[in-house]
Amino acid sequence: MIQFKNVTLKYGTHAALKGVNFQLPKGSFTLLEGHSGAGKSSILRLLATFEQPTSGDILVGKSSIARLNRRERAHYRRNVGYTGFDVELLENRNCFDNVALPLRVVGLSEADIQGRVKAALARVGLSHTDRMLPSELSGGQQLRLQIARAVVNRPALVLADEPTAQLDDESAARVVGLLEEFNRAGVTIIVATHEAHRFNRVTHRLKLGEGAVLPAPADLSHNGGRETGVQAFSKDFLNKAYGA
Repeated sequence: MIQFKNVTLKYGTHAALKGVNFQLPKGSFTLLEGHSGAGKSSILRLLATFEQPTSGDILVGKSSIARLNRRERAHYRRNVGYTGFDVELLENRNCFDNVALPLRVVGLSEADIQGRVKAALARVGLSHTDRMLPSELSGGQQLRLQIARAVVNRPALVLADEPTAQLDDESAARVVGLLEEFNRAGVTIIVATHEAHRFNRVTHRLKLGEGAVLPAPADLSHNGGRETGVQAFSKDFLNKAYGA
């Protein structure tokens, strides 16, 4: 479960989020909707631990991520995939090395890296690009490469900031299909978007305005609100990250 408890995020005197409260079950597919500046990206950045809330608390599972130290953030991020405008590909490294980066950071063996990266590239339809540079890819292919890097660690949570923006219909449909495929495998997905009409497999929506959640999250699932085929957040990960 993900829970925001009276979360406020300020940049100087500007409040990007104001007393936000919501909770989402694991395995859900959530859209964050609202105008530019409403607070969608701020929620994703807090969940990715790129920012810390000014006040309030954020729970993932039973553990708070609001005030993690550097070591705890590193452990937590191993279980989170993030893709967005503020994520840059390494232009001087080929596609294989871009996807392999998170695995090398955590010290996986080269044999494991080879297998995982090839599987991730195949899953997003980019097996043929492994030795190409990102600059040789189209915009849609670059976004799929970001997604491959976001999921290569097999995270329980994937955060996507405007993943279909500026894509043609075919490329956007492919990206949405990938996110929905990961969700069917039990991954919790949270997407900030201005293009809600592109998404079909949605269980919850959060509508934001001026840094506040407008209505409570609505359960849009077609199974009576029951969770099916959902994988729990890694208990071993939580134990290591927080000493639970």
